[in-house]
Amino acid sequence: MDLAYVVDERSQRDFNAALGMPLIIGYLWLAIRIMHRRAGRRIADFLVSVRRVDEYPQHIKKLEKKLITQVVIASALAISITMIYLTTEGLLALDLKPAIILLNAIAVPFWFFLFLFIMQSASFTRYMYRHLVLPSITRETNFSHCKALYDLGLSNVSLALMMLMLVPIFWLGKPIPVIDLLILMVMVVFMLALLFLPVLKTLWLMRTYRAKNIASIETAIEAILVKRRSGLNNERTAAQLYRLNQQLEDMRQFSCWPRDIVQNIKIFIVSAGVPTSWLLMAWFVK
Repeated sequence: MDLAYVVDERSQRDFNAALGMPLIIGYLWLAIRIMHRRAGRRIADFLVSVRRVDEYPQHIKKLEKKLITQVVIASALAISITMIYLTTEGLLALDLKPAIILLNAIAVPFWFFLFLFIMQSASFTRYMYRHLVLPSITRETNFSHCKALYDLGLSNVSLALMMLMLVPIFWLGKPIPVIDLLILMVMVVFMLALLFLPVLKTLWLMRTYRAKNIASIETAIEAILVKRRSGLNNERTAAQLYRLNQQLEDMRQFSCWPRDIVQNIKIFIVSAGVPTSWLLMAWFVK
């Protein structure tokens, strides 16, 4: 972290890595902890709303097993990518400066937390979609409770976008390589597709069953009106008609997309912050 060490593009790259990798490692560690807490809370809220609280330990145990598997996979990928990079760059030597050796070692936890973050954020939404949304959303009274699940999906997307805002640190004081931009764009598309796909599927299912419920209520109302026209008009049918009209009004006013203004503004700001930070860095480098 000594600016006097920066004398050429290679030393500038080392300086940027020494600055950027620990920052991103710390952010990803914190983001994974936040993600775990939010996931546990959202699962508990959903199970309470659908009256299946006794299933909570079962879901947590399954997610813990997934975490162990993903830790092993992330470790293997991190070591493999680091070794491949050090081999191609000719950095596998014992006569290197201690700072360079330390920098090479930091690359392992950097890739480890990056892969673990991507796998965990994607697996949470996929798991909830398959094991909570699909078994519950077909019930007429449960589809509205699924909003908690895609709230978690949107929060995971926000965490991923905030991580991407730190990427321009690696471009300080040096030209932005085209290959870096291509790899980064592929990673962004892949990551957002994994995170957004369960959210979009949940939204589509909610809208589908909302439309089915509205059609079912309208059919029931029409049947009662037919009975009333034929002379079957009593207090019971009047009460049923009133209740169905209330349900129909509530169903029409129900919004599948969350109306939380703060959350929507946060997602917009974070989404706009990624290209803004990259453009500012590109301008700063020039």
